[in-house]
Amino acid sequence: VRFEVRALLFALRRLTRTPRAAQAMAAARAALGRLAALVLEPLALPPHSGLVVVPVGELQRVPWAALHDTPVTVAPAAASSARTAARPAPDGPVVLVAGPDVPGGAEEVGQLAALHPDAVVLRPPESTAAAVTAALSGAGLAHLACHGRIRPDNPIFSALLLSGGPLTVHELELRGPAPHRIVLAACESGSEVGYAGNETLGFVSSLLARGTAGLVASAVVVPDADVVPLMHGLHAAVLDGASLAEALFRARAGLDLTEPGAFVSWCAFNAFGAG
Repeated sequence: VRFEVRALLFALRRLTRTPRAAQAMAAARAALGRLAALVLEPLALPPHSGLVVVPVGELQRVPWAALHDTPVTVAPAAASSARTAARPAPDGPVVLVAGPDVPGGAEEVGQLAALHPDAVVLRPPESTAAAVTAALSGAGLAHLACHGRIRPDNPIFSALLLSGGPLTVHELELRGPAPHRIVLAACESGSEVGYAGNETLGFVSSLLARGTAGLVASAVVVPDADVVPLMHGLHAAVLDGASLAEALFRARAGLDLTEPGAFVSWCAFNAFGAG
């Protein structure tokens, strides 16, 4: 399983950097098939409408949504999944944030603002760390289209790159109520660093611990401009009443998987928590 996960992530990185690499596309599809055969097929799951996965170790890096044909929710623990399902949705605003130097970021936020006409919208240079954290406090749904920087040596200082400087996991933990639901369209924002006892630390675990009920994030580098159709479809499904896992499932179904950028987007994102 460890070998197949590494092979898949390597192939997805190649597709991001060299979009016409047919061999990388074939390698990614083959690795997905072998992973599904190794970790899901032996379970002989009965018919179901959704799957909750509590991964450990190397399985933290698996793109679970791409392995299964129903909505998939990833949780750090079964108890965590139950807690997020019980969290009531606040009557908070929708917050849409575009970070600096993100190809397609302004377009992404513009399309989402058309779906959420009453949203709080922050674009460069207004999307500073201070402005974003103030807007996120108690938000009902937040979407951040920005770059991410992961610190495997000290994940508390992993950061989202915003106008004027980074917003770290540590700073997020010191702020007010976390958004009820949040979409991190930043590269590698879903990467978590594992510790003894299968504990993890990163944006996902920190936000879920602070009260976020549902979160969508990527564990790999994604082609910024190519995620726009996926994010538009996800938000449209959320407005239709879907959970984030259901919304991600519906949005992924609308992508053209013959296009490398769309394929990477289809693979990259997982839904965390039951919100």
